[in-house]
Order: sequence, then structure tokens, then C-alpha cells
Amino acid sequence: MAPVYADHPFPLIQTPNYILQQDGKKPDYFDDCASLMSLLHNVILLGLNSIYLQAPNITAKDQKTFCTYILKWHEFVDLHHKNEENAFFPAVEELAGEKGIMEPNVEQHHAFETGLNSLISYVKDCENGKENYDGGKIILMIDEFGNTLANHLADEIPTLLGLRKYGERMETLPKVLDEEGEKSMKVMGLSGLCFFFANQDLHYEEDLWAGFPPAPGFIKFLCRNVVWWKNTELYKFSSCDRLGNMKPLHAA
Repeated sequence: MAPVYADHPFPLIQTPNYILQQDGKKPDYFDDCASLMSLLHNVILLGLNSIYLQAPNITAKDQKTFCTYILKWHEFVDLHHKNEENAFFPAVEELAGEKGIMEPNVEQHHAFETGLNSLISYVKDCENGKENYDGGKIILMIDEFGNTLANHLADEIPTLLGLRKYGERMETLPKVLDEEGEKSMKVMGLSGLCFFFANQDLHYEEDLWAGFPPAPGFIKFLCRNVVWWKNTELYKFSSCDRLGNMKPLHAA
């Protein structure tokens, strides 16, 4: 059989910077911020695709570990959206001087919340033995919210680009985004960062983002050369290998 990669069914997001590069244009800091958000969202999408494509084919001996993998994915999604709602979105509205401009994005979070929570509740019960694992059920549950989640992740990018209309009021936007990124990395710790690296294609868009995220080199080294090897059973389900190369899915 041909190898299967996690580039579907939920499509990845092209970064504004890459699109501009194809046209020979130079990005501004709005494009930069929207592009970085695109990369974060693509980690979520690669993780979701890896779950969706492998769920029906998980063997009995791997079911508990695969459930743990799903829960690690959810930890990243949950942290990302809580940080947006509690810190990043309010900071954006303060810079713009206009309350409520990010509220449509928060409402989109609520639109997939129920379906996502149902999936995670079921997976937790499977992990602790309260439910029997059913990969087909996981597929059906993702079908309930997957497109809504993917559409939200894509929609947020033009929203960030639209902040350009506020002009110089937004000049510290890159700093705000960087600060929130640093806080998130600290909260994730090495284990959470390892999940991030396990679903980050470093060669995406012709290696344009090979240096992302801007974490210290020794942190990246620890994740890829220490934490990874302690969790090889977990990350055999990931979309990428420890060096950031897209890999054939283990159980597709």
C-alpha cells in the first residue's frame, strides 16, 4: 500500500508570507503575525488528521497509548484557545481601542466545543478502561466538529490581517504575540513542546519556517533527543518524525 500522510482530510493553511513570496512581495508585521498563527493552527490540523486517519486501525495493544496521544493533542488545542480568549484577544482589542472585535472568534470556539468535549470525554473513558475503544466511533465524533474547527482555524487568519486597518495602534502586535508564545511554551513544558514538534512540518512551504518556533536550541535538542526517545510509543502516531519531516502514518 502507498504511504499515507497527515495532510488530509482537514486542509492545512497557507501562510500569508508564503503567498506574498510567490508574488515577489514583502510581508509586513500583520502578515508575519498571521503567518505565525497559521503555523500554530497547522500543528492542530496535522494532529487532528493523524488521529482521524489512524483511529480505525489501532490494535488492541496500542489503544491506551493512542488515547494518550489524542489527549496530548487536546491539551495543546485547549491551551491555545484559552490563551487566545484570556490574553491574546483582549490584548488585541486594547491595542485597537475597540471592544468586541475578536468576539466572533470566541463564538467560533464555542461552536465546536461541545463536540470536542464529547470526544475527549469518551477517549478518557477508553484510556482508563471505562469504555471499550472503538475507532469508528472516534471518526464519527470528529465528523461532528472537525470541519467547524478547521474552518475556524482558517478564518482567524484573515481576521488578523484585517487588523491592518487600525494602523500604528497595532505596532506592538508582534510583541504581544511573542509574549503569549513564550508563556504558552512555559506552560506546555518539555512534554507539550515535544507534541508540538511531533506535528510540525519543518519543510512546509519550501522550508520557509524551518526555524519556527523561536525556542532556545537546547530546548529543541532536549525535546527531539531526550523527551522523544522516552516516548517513542506515543509519538509513533505523530504526523512528523523527531526532526520535523512528514512521515508515513504508523496505523493508517
